[in-house]
Amino acid sequence: MESTRKTHNVSKEKYFIERNSLLTDLFEDRHIRTVYNMFLAIFIGLFFNTVAYDYIKRGEINLGVRLIKIGFGKIHIVIITWLCYILSSCLVFCCFNIWAKFRTFRNKQHIKIWDRCCLTLLVLYYVGSFNLAENIVTAFKLPICSAFIVTCEHVRLLMKIHSFVRTKFLHIINTKRTDNKHTPPTFSNFLYFLFIPTLLYRDSYPRKDKIDWTFAAFKLLEFVGAIFFFSFVVERFLNPSLQDFGLREYQIKELILILFENTITGIFILMLIFFIILHSCQNFFGEITKFGDRMFYSDWWTCTSYGGYFRKWNIVVQDWLYVYIYKEFMESFGTSAAVAKFGVIVISAVVHEWCLTHALGFFFPLLFVEFVVLGSILGNVEGYKNIVFNVIFWYSLAIGMSSLCTFYTIEYYARNNAPIKNPTFLENIVPRFITCDCID
Repeated sequence: MESTRKTHNVSKEKYFIERNSLLTDLFEDRHIRTVYNMFLAIFIGLFFNTVAYDYIKRGEINLGVRLIKIGFGKIHIVIITWLCYILSSCLVFCCFNIWAKFRTFRNKQHIKIWDRCCLTLLVLYYVGSFNLAENIVTAFKLPICSAFIVTCEHVRLLMKIHSFVRTKFLHIINTKRTDNKHTPPTFSNFLYFLFIPTLLYRDSYPRKDKIDWTFAAFKLLEFVGAIFFFSFVVERFLNPSLQDFGLREYQIKELILILFENTITGIFILMLIFFIILHSCQNFFGEITKFGDRMFYSDWWTCTSYGGYFRKWNIVVQDWLYVYIYKEFMESFGTSAAVAKFGVIVISAVVHEWCLTHALGFFFPLLFVEFVVLGSILGNVEGYKNIVFNVIFWYSLAIGMSSLCTFYTIEYYARNNAPIKNPTFLENIVPRFITCDCID
């Protein structure tokens, strides 16, 4: 009985249906809408707070624009790189069709050689594209936000390419076995797939009848406002207490105090990341492409365990990880569910760390440690579904985000304020905040 249930879970298919994002529906309720209004009021309050702080303390008013200008510098390089990503993705589509077409004119032995050669080229493309993204970020010395866009867009499009190739490959193999005629994918379907907010390829998706431009404009406005909000939070609450690291000594008790003070800042940053990426951005692109299935996340805020949180936080990525990592481990390699789950955590942690390392410009694998160690342990701990465990979940989330924000900021300023000339490989991977003698 247990074996049957596991097989059923692994084989479940993702079905796309027309539906709104959860917050879109919740905001229709005036009581829930009030919570949104509360955050808007906080944003306005933070706006005036920042104006007063900048004018009184610095004698200038920048409204967080300075940080945004620095973070999104060299944006023209980002645009050119993104266009190259799209062109290379289209090239993969053309090569895939060539592979499928030539495959029909070969005998079994030639097909096997042809398949292996094409698979080798695909793997080389995967590896080479990672190397290219790294070189672009490094060669042009892209600032943090611009580097994030380059690395994250690279990963997003690579996941889409893998989904397309894997899906259509299985389709071709299955049609060959059943002697059915293979219908090649159309370029318009593939191009549409590159821009819609899903990572799972289908030949068709549920679509809206028309674009609601008012809704799209509002989501774009939300996106821009949340970016400014993010800048306010970082510049007003995160940077001031740590920007002197590497220039003066910090006492351990001072850092502990900052760590606990940053719990609120960490939660703000977490919620802003969620709102910017998973709600505003995804809904904007979903609307302008008429993409019908807007379930990009679920009610992660009601979770009482990290297992539920991981499943509900980012359903777009979670679906891809389930189909192409979890199921592959179990069906292709015959591993247990525990091993497959650990494989998902490790691969997700490595990719997150790769993006963060090249965006920040230094190696400091705290996120990887939290992912692999704490994620593996806490992901298997189920809490009772009551208010007490939800509060515990939220506070632990706040502590986790505070540690990430605090220590990555410390390491950033340690490396910039107390740099090492011509550092060795070991000096590059050892945290600078430990070796700069700035902790008393």
